[in-house]
Amino acid sequence: MVNDCLNIINPLDKIRLHMGVKELKNFFHELVENNTKKAIKLLNDENLHFPSLFILKSTIEEFSLLSSLNSRNRIALEITDEILTNSANNKASESLPSDYIQTIHSVLKWILDTGFADDGINNKYDKLLDIAATLITKIYKDKTFLPTMVDMIFNRHRRGFFIHDLVWAFFECRDPESLVLIANRLQSSHPKDFELACKLLGFIPCIDMDDKTDKEEKYLSCLNWIEDNSLFLYFTGESFQQTPHPKPYAIAWEAKYLCKIASTDTGEILKSLTKEEYKLLDEFRKLDDDTKTLLSNFSFRLHRKNMEYWNDWIQYPIEKQIQIAIRGEYID
Repeated sequence: MVNDCLNIINPLDKIRLHMGVKELKNFFHELVENNTKKAIKLLNDENLHFPSLFILKSTIEEFSLLSSLNSRNRIALEITDEILTNSANNKASESLPSDYIQTIHSVLKWILDTGFADDGINNKYDKLLDIAATLITKIYKDKTFLPTMVDMIFNRHRRGFFIHDLVWAFFECRDPESLVLIANRLQSSHPKDFELACKLLGFIPCIDMDDKTDKEEKYLSCLNWIEDNSLFLYFTGESFQQTPHPKPYAIAWEAKYLCKIASTDTGEILKSLTKEEYKLLDEFRKLDDDTKTLLSNFSFRLHRKNMEYWNDWIQYPIEKQIQIAIRGEYID
Protein backbone atom coordinates (compact mmCIF):
# COMPACT_ATOMS: atom_id res chain seq x y z
CA MET A 1 0.00 0.00 0.00
CA VAL A 2 1.39 3.40 -0.98
CA ASN A 3 2.10 5.72 1.91
CA ASP A 4 -0.51 8.51 1.82
CA CYS A 5 2.05 11.12 2.88
CA LEU A 6 3.79 10.74 -0.46
CA ASN A 7 0.74 12.30 -2.12
CA ILE A 8 0.74 15.37 0.14
CA ILE A 9 1.94 18.51 -1.66
CA ASN A 10 4.29 20.69 0.34
CA PRO A 11 2.88 24.26 0.60
CA LEU A 12 6.08 25.66 -0.93
CA ASP A 13 5.71 23.39 -3.95
CA LYS A 14 2.05 24.32 -4.21
CA ILE A 15 2.87 28.05 -4.40
CA ARG A 16 5.62 27.41 -6.96
CA LEU A 17 3.38 25.28 -9.16
CA HIS A 18 0.27 27.45 -9.02
CA MET A 19 1.61 30.98 -8.48
CA GLY A 20 5.13 30.93 -9.87
CA VAL A 21 8.73 31.45 -8.80
CA LYS A 22 8.41 35.11 -7.83
CA GLU A 23 5.47 34.49 -5.50
CA LEU A 24 7.32 31.57 -3.88
CA LYS A 25 10.34 33.76 -3.17
CA ASN A 26 8.19 36.58 -1.77
CA PHE A 27 6.14 34.20 0.39
CA PHE A 28 9.17 32.46 1.84
CA HIS A 29 11.08 35.69 2.49
CA GLU A 30 8.14 37.05 4.46
CA LEU A 31 7.66 33.74 6.28
CA VAL A 32 11.29 33.65 7.44
CA GLU A 33 10.98 37.17 8.79
CA ASN A 34 7.75 36.41 10.68
CA ASN A 35 8.05 32.73 11.57
CA THR A 36 11.52 31.27 10.97
CA LYS A 37 10.66 28.01 12.73
CA LYS A 38 7.76 27.34 10.37
CA ALA A 39 9.87 28.25 7.32
CA ILE A 40 12.53 25.72 8.33
CA LYS A 41 9.88 23.08 8.99
CA LEU A 42 8.48 23.52 5.47
CA LEU A 43 11.96 23.26 3.96
CA ASN A 44 12.76 20.10 5.88
CA ASP A 45 9.47 18.41 5.07
CA GLU A 46 10.13 15.02 3.45
CA ASN A 47 7.66 15.83 0.65
CA LEU A 48 9.46 18.97 -0.52
CA HIS A 49 10.55 18.85 -4.16
CA PHE A 50 14.04 19.94 -5.11
CA PRO A 51 13.06 22.81 -7.47
CA SER A 52 11.61 24.74 -4.52
CA LEU A 53 14.81 24.30 -2.53
CA PHE A 54 16.84 25.41 -5.57
CA ILE A 55 14.72 28.53 -6.06
CA LEU A 56 14.94 29.46 -2.38
CA LYS A 57 18.71 28.92 -2.15
CA SER A 58 19.57 32.64 -2.11
CA THR A 59 17.02 33.35 0.64
CA ILE A 60 18.33 30.42 2.71
CA GLU A 61 21.84 31.88 2.43
CA GLU A 62 20.63 35.43 3.13
CA PHE A 63 19.10 34.38 6.46
CA SER A 64 21.87 31.86 7.33
CA LEU A 65 19.48 28.91 7.48
CA LEU A 66 21.86 26.30 6.09
CA SER A 67 22.78 24.87 9.51
CA SER A 68 19.08 24.39 10.28
CA LEU A 69 18.44 22.25 7.21
CA ASN A 70 18.20 18.49 7.32
CA SER A 71 20.97 16.33 5.83
CA ARG A 72 19.19 15.87 2.49
CA ASN A 73 18.77 19.58 1.88
CA ARG A 74 22.27 20.52 3.05
CA ILE A 75 23.88 17.96 0.77
CA ALA A 76 21.64 18.97 -2.15
CA LEU A 77 22.76 22.59 -1.81
CA GLU A 78 26.41 21.54 -1.45
CA ILE A 79 26.09 19.51 -4.64
CA THR A 80 24.47 22.50 -6.33
CA ASP A 81 27.34 24.79 -5.29
CA GLU A 82 30.01 22.35 -6.42
CA ILE A 83 28.37 21.81 -9.80
CA LEU A 84 27.62 25.45 -10.54
CA THR A 85 31.00 26.76 -9.37
CA ASN A 86 32.99 23.79 -10.72
CA SER A 87 34.81 23.56 -7.42
CA ALA A 88 35.04 20.81 -4.81
CA ASN A 89 34.17 21.61 -1.21
CA ASN A 90 36.91 19.77 0.68
CA LYS A 91 35.12 20.23 3.98
CA ALA A 92 31.80 18.91 2.73
CA SER A 93 32.37 15.39 4.01
CA GLU A 94 33.24 16.47 7.56
CA SER A 95 29.60 16.98 8.56
CA LEU A 96 28.25 13.96 6.66
CA PRO A 97 27.62 10.45 8.00
CA SER A 98 30.07 7.61 7.37
CA ASP A 99 27.96 6.29 4.47
CA TYR A 100 28.75 9.50 2.57
CA ILE A 101 28.78 7.94 -0.88
CA GLN A 102 25.40 6.25 -0.43
CA THR A 103 23.95 9.46 0.95
CA ILE A 104 25.13 11.45 -2.06
CA HIS A 105 23.53 8.84 -4.32
CA SER A 106 20.24 9.10 -2.45
CA VAL A 107 20.24 12.91 -2.66
CA LEU A 108 21.06 12.86 -6.38
CA LYS A 109 18.09 10.56 -6.94
CA TRP A 110 15.87 12.98 -4.97
CA ILE A 111 17.11 15.92 -7.04
CA LEU A 112 16.35 14.11 -10.29
CA ASP A 113 13.15 12.32 -9.27
CA THR A 114 11.50 15.46 -7.91
CA GLY A 115 13.25 17.96 -10.18
CA PHE A 116 13.12 16.57 -13.71
CA ALA A 117 9.59 17.89 -14.39
CA ASP A 118 10.88 21.46 -13.93
CA ASP A 119 13.64 21.07 -16.49
CA GLY A 120 13.97 24.46 -18.17
CA ILE A 121 13.71 26.76 -15.13
CA ASN A 122 16.97 28.40 -16.23
CA ASN A 123 20.36 27.47 -17.68
CA LYS A 124 21.94 26.86 -14.28
CA TYR A 125 19.14 24.52 -13.27
CA ASP A 126 19.44 22.57 -16.53
CA LYS A 127 23.21 22.30 -16.06
CA LEU A 128 22.63 20.96 -12.56
CA LEU A 129 20.24 18.29 -13.82
CA ASP A 130 22.64 17.30 -16.61
CA ILE A 131 25.57 16.78 -14.26
CA ALA A 132 23.43 15.07 -11.61
CA ALA A 133 22.25 12.67 -14.31
CA THR A 134 25.86 12.07 -15.39
CA LEU A 135 26.91 11.26 -11.82
CA ILE A 136 23.98 8.87 -11.43
CA THR A 137 24.79 6.94 -14.62
CA LYS A 138 28.59 7.22 -14.83
CA ILE A 139 29.65 7.08 -11.17
CA TYR A 140 26.82 5.17 -9.50
CA LYS A 141 25.86 2.99 -12.49
CA ASP A 142 22.22 3.57 -11.57
CA LYS A 143 19.93 2.75 -14.50
CA THR A 144 16.59 3.42 -12.80
CA PHE A 145 16.52 7.02 -14.03
CA LEU A 146 17.13 6.19 -17.71
CA PRO A 147 13.45 6.26 -18.82
CA THR A 148 13.08 9.72 -17.28
CA MET A 149 16.31 10.88 -18.93
CA VAL A 150 14.89 9.85 -22.30
CA ASP A 151 11.74 11.88 -21.56
CA MET A 152 13.90 14.90 -20.71
CA ILE A 153 16.02 14.53 -23.85
CA PHE A 154 13.05 14.36 -26.20
CA ASN A 155 11.08 17.09 -24.40
CA ARG A 156 14.07 19.44 -24.58
CA HIS A 157 14.54 18.67 -28.24
CA ARG A 158 10.90 19.56 -28.93
CA ARG A 159 11.46 22.92 -27.27
CA GLY A 160 14.71 23.51 -29.15
CA PHE A 161 16.93 23.37 -26.05
CA PHE A 162 20.44 21.95 -25.62
CA ILE A 163 20.55 18.14 -25.25
CA HIS A 164 24.13 17.06 -25.96
CA ASP A 165 25.28 16.77 -22.32
CA LEU A 166 22.15 14.87 -21.31
CA VAL A 167 22.51 12.52 -24.29
CA TRP A 168 26.14 11.92 -23.31
CA ALA A 169 25.04 11.14 -19.72
CA PHE A 170 22.44 8.69 -21.03
CA PHE A 171 24.93 6.73 -23.12
CA GLU A 172 27.41 6.72 -20.23
CA CYS A 173 25.18 4.11 -18.58
CA ARG A 174 26.83 1.69 -21.03
CA ASP A 175 23.75 -0.49 -21.23
CA PRO A 176 22.90 -1.64 -24.77
CA GLU A 177 19.41 -2.65 -23.64
CA SER A 178 18.70 1.03 -22.93
CA LEU A 179 18.68 1.63 -26.69
CA VAL A 180 15.15 0.22 -26.68
CA LEU A 181 14.02 3.32 -24.75
CA ILE A 182 15.14 5.49 -27.68
CA ALA A 183 13.86 3.05 -30.31
CA ASN A 184 10.36 3.35 -28.83
CA ARG A 185 10.35 6.99 -29.99
CA LEU A 186 10.43 5.82 -33.60
CA GLN A 187 6.71 5.20 -33.11
CA SER A 188 6.02 8.76 -32.00
CA SER A 189 3.57 10.82 -34.03
CA HIS A 190 5.65 13.93 -33.29
CA PRO A 191 8.07 14.50 -36.22
CA LYS A 192 10.80 15.91 -33.95
CA ASP A 193 10.76 12.75 -31.83
CA PHE A 194 11.16 10.53 -34.87
CA GLU A 195 13.92 12.75 -36.24
CA LEU A 196 15.89 12.69 -32.98
CA ALA A 197 15.43 8.94 -32.48
CA CYS A 198 16.87 8.36 -35.95
CA LYS A 199 19.80 10.66 -35.17
CA LEU A 200 20.60 8.95 -31.86
CA LEU A 201 20.30 5.49 -33.39
CA GLY A 202 22.03 6.40 -36.65
CA PHE A 203 24.77 3.83 -36.03
CA ILE A 204 22.20 1.02 -36.44
CA PRO A 205 22.13 -0.12 -40.10
CA CYS A 206 18.33 -0.20 -40.42
CA ILE A 207 18.06 3.46 -39.33
CA ASP A 208 18.17 5.80 -42.31
CA MET A 209 16.28 9.09 -42.38
CA ASP A 210 16.21 9.03 -46.19
CA ASP A 211 14.79 5.52 -46.24
CA LYS A 212 11.03 5.70 -46.79
CA THR A 213 10.42 2.45 -44.89
CA ASP A 214 7.22 2.46 -42.83
CA LYS A 215 7.76 3.72 -39.26
CA GLU A 216 6.50 0.49 -37.72
CA GLU A 217 8.75 -1.61 -39.94
CA LYS A 218 11.75 0.58 -39.07
CA TYR A 219 10.89 0.27 -35.38
CA LEU A 220 10.61 -3.53 -35.51
CA SER A 221 13.84 -3.82 -37.51
CA CYS A 222 15.59 -1.68 -34.91
CA LEU A 223 14.31 -3.83 -32.02
CA ASN A 224 15.45 -6.97 -33.82
CA TRP A 225 18.92 -5.49 -34.38
CA ILE A 226 19.23 -4.57 -30.68
CA GLU A 227 18.08 -8.05 -29.63
CA ASP A 228 20.55 -9.72 -31.99
CA ASN A 229 23.54 -7.58 -30.98
CA SER A 230 23.03 -6.38 -27.40
CA LEU A 231 25.31 -9.08 -25.93
CA PHE A 232 28.12 -8.07 -28.27
CA LEU A 233 27.94 -4.27 -28.15
CA TYR A 234 30.61 -2.18 -26.49
CA PHE A 235 30.68 1.53 -25.66
CA THR A 236 32.93 3.61 -27.93
CA GLY A 237 32.71 6.89 -26.02
CA GLU A 238 31.74 8.88 -29.12
CA SER A 239 29.40 11.78 -28.46
CA PHE A 240 27.88 14.86 -30.11
CA GLN A 241 30.68 16.93 -28.57
CA GLN A 242 33.07 15.11 -30.92
CA THR A 243 31.09 14.49 -34.10
CA PRO A 244 27.65 15.33 -35.54
CA HIS A 245 27.10 11.61 -36.20
CA PRO A 246 28.41 9.71 -33.16
CA LYS A 247 28.46 5.93 -32.95
CA PRO A 248 28.27 5.30 -29.20
CA TYR A 249 28.18 1.53 -29.62
CA ALA A 250 29.99 -0.89 -31.93
CA ILE A 251 29.73 -4.63 -32.42
CA ALA A 252 32.53 -6.82 -31.07
CA TRP A 253 32.67 -9.13 -34.08
CA GLU A 254 35.01 -11.64 -32.45
CA ALA A 255 32.56 -12.12 -29.58
CA LYS A 256 29.62 -12.47 -31.93
CA TYR A 257 31.52 -14.98 -34.08
CA LEU A 258 32.16 -17.21 -31.05
CA CYS A 259 28.76 -16.32 -29.52
CA LYS A 260 30.40 -15.15 -26.31
CA ILE A 261 29.26 -12.14 -24.26
CA ALA A 262 31.47 -9.07 -24.76
CA SER A 263 32.46 -6.48 -22.19
CA THR A 264 30.44 -3.29 -22.75
CA ASP A 265 33.54 -1.31 -21.74
CA THR A 266 36.16 -2.88 -24.01
CA GLY A 267 34.47 -5.29 -26.41
CA GLU A 268 36.71 -8.06 -25.12
CA ILE A 269 35.20 -11.52 -24.61
CA LEU A 270 34.41 -11.93 -20.92
CA LYS A 271 34.89 -15.68 -20.50
CA SER A 272 38.15 -17.60 -20.81
CA LEU A 273 38.67 -19.26 -24.18
CA THR A 274 39.94 -22.70 -25.09
CA LYS A 275 43.02 -23.28 -27.25
CA GLU A 276 40.71 -24.19 -30.12
CA GLU A 277 38.79 -20.93 -29.76
CA TYR A 278 42.01 -18.91 -29.73
CA LYS A 279 43.04 -20.66 -32.95
CA LEU A 280 39.68 -19.78 -34.51
CA LEU A 281 40.17 -16.12 -33.57
CA ASP A 282 43.66 -16.09 -35.06
CA GLU A 283 42.15 -17.12 -38.39
CA PHE A 284 39.17 -14.81 -38.00
CA ARG A 285 41.38 -11.76 -37.46
CA LYS A 286 43.03 -12.29 -40.84
CA LEU A 287 39.72 -11.79 -42.67
CA ASP A 288 38.52 -8.54 -44.25
CA ASP A 289 35.74 -6.62 -42.50
CA ASP A 290 32.96 -7.75 -44.84
CA THR A 291 33.81 -11.42 -44.33
CA LYS A 292 34.04 -10.94 -40.56
CA THR A 293 30.57 -9.42 -40.62
CA LEU A 294 29.17 -12.22 -42.77
CA LEU A 295 30.71 -14.96 -40.62
CA SER A 296 29.72 -13.40 -37.28
CA ASN A 297 26.11 -12.80 -38.28
CA PHE A 298 25.79 -16.32 -39.67
CA SER A 299 27.38 -17.83 -36.56
CA PHE A 300 24.97 -16.02 -34.27
CA ARG A 301 21.90 -16.99 -36.30
CA LEU A 302 22.95 -20.65 -36.50
CA HIS A 303 23.83 -20.73 -32.79
CA ARG A 304 20.38 -19.41 -31.92
CA LYS A 305 18.57 -21.76 -34.33
CA ASN A 306 20.39 -25.06 -33.89
CA MET A 307 23.21 -25.58 -31.38
CA GLU A 308 23.97 -29.05 -32.72
CA TYR A 309 24.59 -27.72 -36.23
CA TRP A 310 26.59 -24.80 -34.85
CA ASN A 311 28.87 -27.11 -32.84
CA ASP A 312 29.66 -28.98 -36.06
CA TRP A 313 30.07 -25.82 -38.17
CA ILE A 314 32.39 -24.00 -35.77
CA GLN A 315 34.87 -26.91 -35.94
CA TYR A 316 35.25 -26.71 -39.72
CA PRO A 317 38.24 -24.91 -41.24
CA ILE A 318 37.38 -21.26 -41.60
CA GLU A 319 37.32 -21.46 -45.42
CA LYS A 320 34.55 -24.04 -45.20
CA GLN A 321 32.70 -21.95 -42.58
CA ILE A 322 32.72 -19.04 -45.01
CA GLN A 323 31.42 -21.16 -47.89
CA ILE A 324 28.55 -22.45 -45.77
CA ALA A 325 27.78 -18.91 -44.54
CA ILE A 326 27.70 -17.58 -48.10
CA ARG A 327 25.27 -20.31 -49.12
CA GLY A 328 23.19 -19.76 -45.99
CA GLU A 329 23.07 -23.45 -45.19
CA TYR A 330 21.35 -24.72 -42.03
CA ILE A 331 19.48 -21.46 -41.39
CA ASP A 332 17.29 -21.01 -44.49
